[in-house]
Amino acid sequence: MGEPWCRRRSTSATLTQVTWDERMRARRTAGFGVPYNYAGQRYDPVPMPPQITAIAGDARTWTGHPFNNCLANLYETGENTMGFHQDSYDGLVAGSSIAIFSLGAARRLVFRSLDREHRTELTLEHGSLLLMTAVTQLGWAHAVPRDPAAGCRVSLTFRWFDPQTAGA
Repeated sequence: MGEPWCRRRSTSATLTQVTWDERMRARRTAGFGVPYNYAGQRYDPVPMPPQITAIAGDARTWTGHPFNNCLANLYETGENTMGFHQDSYDGLVAGSSIAIFSLGAARRLVFRSLDREHRTELTLEHGSLLLMTAVTQLGWAHAVPRDPAAGCRVSLTFRWFDPQTAGA
């Protein structure tokens, strides 16, 4: 597998070369791979930079399947957030996972049961990988809350879209 992705010097250089989309108020985003419609935004097909492709390959070793899309979220400060939501599995290959790699500052990911009776959280550290399945989305919503003490973080969220329906 080579050098661990989080130690590759070129990863941070690649992220500084990303053209960030500023349509979302809470954070900046960028899409790579097959087209993707997210939160009312359309991300056209853009080739994945080699370093992001390498990270997708590392995720494949844990999931057993490839990824053909990456949505990058840039949280420049702890004021950047993501509200409670469930990821859609529309158009994804059945049985596939969503893989989330974290780069930079640690941030909390809070899970809340859909009935709002249960709550738990994880701290996503630099270099961490979180895998979520459709089952997770059926019972839980998740959010990245405001954290004034947090520094810059990039979340790389990988999906495997069915090539027949990608971007539809």
